[in-house]
Amino acid sequence: GSAKDVCTAVKILLANGFIALCVVFSGGCRSAPSTNGEQNRRLTLEEFVLLDWQRQVEYLEQVASRGTSGDDDRIVAYALTDDDTGVIVKALEVSHALSLKEHLPRAEELLLNNDAIIRWRALLLIEKLHGNEAVLPQVARLTGDKEWLVRETAYRVLRTFSSERKKRTYFYTVLFRLNEKNPSVVAEIYRTLVWYDDESAWPYMIKRSYHCKSASELILVMRELARTKNREAQVRLKTLTRSQSIIVRQEANDLLREYF
Repeated sequence: GSAKDVCTAVKILLANGFIALCVVFSGGCRSAPSTNGEQNRRLTLEEFVLLDWQRQVEYLEQVASRGTSGDDDRIVAYALTDDDTGVIVKALEVSHALSLKEHLPRAEELLLNNDAIIRWRALLLIEKLHGNEAVLPQVARLTGDKEWLVRETAYRVLRTFSSERKKRTYFYTVLFRLNEKNPSVVAEIYRTLVWYDDESAWPYMIKRSYHCKSASELILVMRELARTKNREAQVRLKTLTRSQSIIVRQEANDLLREYF
């Protein structure tokens, strides 16, 4: 045909192609709401159990962000008894995020779990929601855990038991761990000893101030000693104003002005 007929044919083909693309994209847009709706649908416990562990974790993440309703409480409780570490950890995270105190007893049981991440997440939940007094011995045992994150958190959890401050059942357990190597754990040990407010700890802390591994650790000891406003602590701080370290000298002077 003529050139005009060819141009017309091309325009028709282009138009048809554009319409086809529109159909494809609009079809995708129409299907999106149903997909999202499926993803956000509340599951029954029976449906949750049939999911693989990855989908279970994904669903628990949704629960954490939107809150529980329907079967969600039963689902979280079931997940806490799962045999997959990822599912248990996520269930503990959900319980922590939503302050689900009904799952606290299970968290206390999980302190005996072989997985350090599970022990750590269980401690975090107990720290937030305050565990039963009966779990204190297990918490104290975890201050000697092989994983430093667990040890660090265990000391903080220990300080949530007001009765322990009076009874001092584990005071010497804490005191004799001053040879701890991890600086984050050492910090919690110092804070726990100050929390006990037991004068018998101060000589040990002052002694440690002579054997600190770094200026940063020494400053940490100085700060915790200063908070006691103890006479021996004051004397020790005065000697540290003559330290070879400029940072230590400055900190000692600042603490003396602030506390004494």
